Amino acid sequence: MEDGIARMGEIVFSNGDRRELRALGLGSCIGLCLYDPLLKLGCIAHIMLPQARSASTPDVGKYADTAVPHVVHEMTSRGAVKSRLRTAIVGGAQLFSFQSAGDKLDVGKRNIEAVKRHLAESRLPLAAEDTGGKCGRTITLDCASGCLTVKSAGGADVSLANLAS
Repeated sequence: MEDGIARMGEIVFSNGDRRELRALGLGSCIGLCLYDPLLKLGCIAHIMLPQARSASTPDVGKYADTAVPHVVHEMTSRGAVKSRLRTAIVGGAQLFSFQSAGDKLDVGKRNIEAVKRHLAESRLPLAAEDTGGKCGRTITLDCASGCLTVKSAGGADVSLANLAS
């Protein structure tokens, strides 16, 4: 989006006049951040589900299995170097409790596992994460500094990592 906010299923990239990127209200969703510290180029994908029904889905940002390769491709096509990319994930909470449903209905846990698996397949190590738990989060990536902050529901902004270092 033009405002730098990744809404559910969306991916946003920094550009020359956009310093901050955000993903609001990450519950079971994952906010995937990629950052090239040399170019100060960043992106956030607001991933909703672990897997698309079809590889040809038009909603590539919505699913872990399509979003991860897409953002890696987009970042490198914009000049980022894959070996410089720093990654972080936030979210994957279990906001609702289901008795006897097991892990099948724990979408947050499944999202965390899927994003980590696809990052590993892309040979991208995870620099930072704030995942799981039972509360929603909002993230902000300052593309000028590489600072990634997390605000938990009802809490204050906390610096998770500086992706520039």
